[in-house]
Amino acid sequence: MTSTHLNSEQIKKLCLQCETAAQLVNAKAPIRIDCRQNSEGHYYLFDLNMKPNMTGTSRLHRADQDSLTALAARKIGWSFDDLILNMLYQRWKK
Repeated sequence: MTSTHLNSEQIKKLCLQCETAAQLVNAKAPIRIDCRQNSEGHYYLFDLNMKPNMTGTSRLHRADQDSLTALAARKIGWSFDDLILNMLYQRWKK
């Protein structure tokens, strides 16, 4: 996804819908929401994952694979360490 597309009104609307979905389930930790674009160009939320897949490239048989969560973090300029630290900072405090 290009930076232009990432900043489009359509993607901004999709992000707001994802935020609403997270609020509706009262998410207290990072979650992953899968979205897809149909043939007419409309985006839809289709899966909400309360436990995001954190598979990383550290395993030898997955050296060329990364999780969707890590890919999304990289798109906003975070390293895998940045992602983990951000998740820790957002932990649910008693």
